[in-house]
Amino acid sequence: MAHLELMAEFINIYMSALKNLEKLISQPTSEFGVSFEQWLIMSSVAASSVPLTMTEIATERGVTKGAIARQLKPLFERDYLKQSHDDQDRRRVLLSLTVEGQRVEKIVTQRVGARFDKWLDIYGLDEGRDLLKTFHRLNQLIIQPELNKGKD
Repeated sequence: MAHLELMAEFINIYMSALKNLEKLISQPTSEFGVSFEQWLIMSSVAASSVPLTMTEIATERGVTKGAIARQLKPLFERDYLKQSHDDQDRRRVLLSLTVEGQRVEKIVTQRVGARFDKWLDIYGLDEGRDLLKTFHRLNQLIIQPELNKGKD
């Protein structure tokens, strides 16, 4: 019986908090027509000392090149990102932020940071670390093993 109550409580917190967390996280990016994941790509490009390739971004994010290509398309359309061929290897396509992309990335980075700082002020640094430790454990013990079933 206790397991059923725990499961019901888990489902309730998932539906009321965890499911909506993505909406809250994405709010600073929505004004600019990009998703949180697209901003993460922009942030990776901005933080890199050299232009990145789609393959490098896909590897960093742990997703396919196709998934990254779908994320990149709106960034090109909004003129936040541009691509150029590597002078040493014309087959390599390098990604870099446009001037507008740099501006948007800086604004969103500042807003995401301010929002996170506000959440930590409310929640507490020690509790934030404990929650992160719990999420890491959940990911390591349950989520990743379940996702990797049958991949061997």
